[in-house]
Amino acid sequence: MMSEEENTPPSQRTIAVIDDDLGVRAALCNLLDSAGYRHCSFDCGEDFLTSTCLPVAACAIVDLNLPGMNGFELAEQLRLLRPDLPVLFISAQAAALQRQRATDMGLALLAKPVDADTLLVLLTATLLYGPP
Repeated sequence: MMSEEENTPPSQRTIAVIDDDLGVRAALCNLLDSAGYRHCSFDCGEDFLTSTCLPVAACAIVDLNLPGMNGFELAEQLRLLRPDLPVLFISAQAAALQRQRATDMGLALLAKPVDADTLLVLLTATLLYGPP
């Protein structure tokens, strides 16, 4: 049986944005608003893990360079708590090692500044078909 969130059209699902940069968070939330998505946002992974957004999020957009728990560590925690939750990584320092680690985890990594169209296409595909 599908949950209420799974019955919701992809563009109306809740997307979690976890990034310590207020400007990036605001820009991503504005983009999600304009595309018809609901969102919740956090400046660190620890806050997302203890939030009411965690159980309802359909996808998490996660910066790799977070204070405290980094993006990879957050993704590992999410695999334990919400193995069904797709994660899309973003980073201003998307070096080869980070790209390889994301690939090894089976997750996409987009370089900042994130192209809005690319993010929305990837997000839509992820919600419809699962992680890339």
